[in-house]
Amino acid sequence: MGKKRVRKNRSKSKKIDREAFFSAGTIGLYSILFTGAGILFLSLLFVLGHDVVTQGSMFEARQVVVLGNRHVTEAEILELADIEPGSNIFAVNLGKARKQLLSNGWIAEARVGREIPDRLVIRIREHEPVALLDLGKKYVLSREGTVIKQLKETDAFMLPLVTGLTYSDIPLGGGGHNDSFAALMQALQIARSDEGVLSLASLERIDVDRGLGITLHATGPVKSARIGFAGYDEKYRRVDRLLASLQRGPSDPALEIMELESDSRIVAGPF
Repeated sequence: MGKKRVRKNRSKSKKIDREAFFSAGTIGLYSILFTGAGILFLSLLFVLGHDVVTQGSMFEARQVVVLGNRHVTEAEILELADIEPGSNIFAVNLGKARKQLLSNGWIAEARVGREIPDRLVIRIREHEPVALLDLGKKYVLSREGTVIKQLKETDAFMLPLVTGLTYSDIPLGGGGHNDSFAALMQALQIARSDEGVLSLASLERIDVDRGLGITLHATGPVKSARIGFAGYDEKYRRVDRLLASLQRGPSDPALEIMELESDSRIVAGPF
């Protein structure tokens, strides 16, 4: 007798496969729902936590400290930064506050920080004014070469007045310095660091000429000095040596120095 062929029950196999499929699908659906619920819960928790931190009284700014200001008042700084006592320290946008502070011409650098739990600190560095620019209207110039502001009648700055430049000589918007402006800034830098007869405190006027360079006008024994375009360190030393030599005489000199370009001589005369 031949062997009987055993026929598989295909319908039963298909039924089992379907059950396994739906069972796996159910588990996957539950997993997705569980994950979604977890994300929603965490999101709600984050929102509630954010509201507690930014709206709760625990982190109210009971103290707002302003450091480094001299020309800009504390009230002006707080208004610029849009910060009031009692503001929540975590609700303050530090980057926006800093950007708004830098819009003031006096402020060169600004930092705004939080000190938990209830303190905001604003640290600024103001531009240092070194001269007044006469461009038809007068402007305050910083040691970095930045125009800080237009001079007002109520301003009282004891600074040398710069003449001979035009608006086109002033580097605005990050532009480079031309030769005349660069020479002026070098001369101001030397005058700031010098304690002699041509120091910044003694200067009354600085004339800028494209052909002759820089001429200084001062209140001390050297009434004026034409120092040209370069080599200001050495020229200042030579003026000091000349004055020291003349002061050994019977009377105090009052000089006009007309030429310092030569390495071997100084052309000078009585003022």
